[in-house]
Amino acid sequence: MDGRQVDTESKIAELESVLAHGDAQALYDASCRTALALEFRGVDEMIGLAPVALEQVERMRNLTVAALERAAQLGHLQAGVDLANRLYFSRQSERATEAFAFALRASSIPRALYLLGLFCYAGFGCEKDVTESLRYHHLAAQAGEPDAMFELYVFYIKGVGVAVDKAAAVLWCQRAAAAGSSRAMANLGGFYATGDGVGQNSELAVSWYDRAASAGSGRAAATLGVMYALGDGVTQSDEAARKYFQIAQGLRFDWRTLAEQCGLDCDAYEGAP
Repeated sequence: MDGRQVDTESKIAELESVLAHGDAQALYDASCRTALALEFRGVDEMIGLAPVALEQVERMRNLTVAALERAAQLGHLQAGVDLANRLYFSRQSERATEAFAFALRASSIPRALYLLGLFCYAGFGCEKDVTESLRYHHLAAQAGEPDAMFELYVFYIKGVGVAVDKAAAVLWCQRAAAAGSSRAMANLGGFYATGDGVGQNSELAVSWYDRAASAGSGRAAATLGVMYALGDGVTQSDEAARKYFQIAQGLRFDWRTLAEQCGLDCDAYEGAP
């Protein structure tokens, strides 16, 4: 039997067991382990593997969510944060009040503070309050949350709840990139490529775009592909262009549209580098 099939059945059995008898920590741990396995199942076809039985994968997915839900309801703080995160980004507005309560209960956790900032800005489970949103993002950023640092970049560059301050915005973007935000890394690549807010530096542009691509930014990978295809700020290399276009494709970013907009023949960059 395929090892992936065995693992899927094992994960399902574990989830069923903890849902019947497990405590909050066991539920959360099992949910995390299975969520990771689901990520691997999601890329099976992309790497040329036949998919595991879809009905079993769907059952595993449903049980994973059920375990997370139960752990959160039993008071596991990180489970509550993960569930609040899931409810917000899947836009389950009918459960917004519940999501806000989970995040508020776990406000000692940086990610919860970041979510509270998002909730207050969007009026998700609470009254819309830009000032309170800014306060939560500052608290989260001070606690080391990269996504909150990036939100502060947005606040300062657009003047949301504060006066426009480009220098402060760039600083928050740099902090977010250093802390691991792929969005911030991609933006820094753009800043250094154009000299916007920082000194123009092609080497740093390529470095930040590459780091962003490695961190999961398909747009950054596609941008590097275009740069190498055109020889824009780098030594022209079709091989490198093809490599980054394939990375973008693996990250499910539509690199062809970007390449076509830049006048490239996409067919020349199909296939392995």
